[in-house]
Amino acid sequence: MMSPHSESIGHLEHSAGNDRLRRALAARLDRALKRAGISSARAANWLGVSEYEVEYWRGGITVPPLNACTRLATVLQLDVHWLCTGQPRAP
Repeated sequence: MMSPHSESIGHLEHSAGNDRLRRALAARLDRALKRAGISSARAANWLGVSEYEVEYWRGGITVPPLNACTRLATVLQLDVHWLCTGQPRAP
């Protein structure tokens, strides 16, 4: 059985090459940031990346690296596995 961390990494890698999965990840990320009232500029500042990178993630153009997803999930108080895959973590 794969660990949730390994599943998240695998899903992110698969999402990068799959338009539907990439857009679904972007929608989850965008919705979470909007609910928290966090701008792309603020998220970029926390993560040490450019605002353009965060905008690309939110727009489904590129996929954030796992470390960015992990940090965002922590700040947004979300399950990183859900943020990466859209699936609840198995008990």
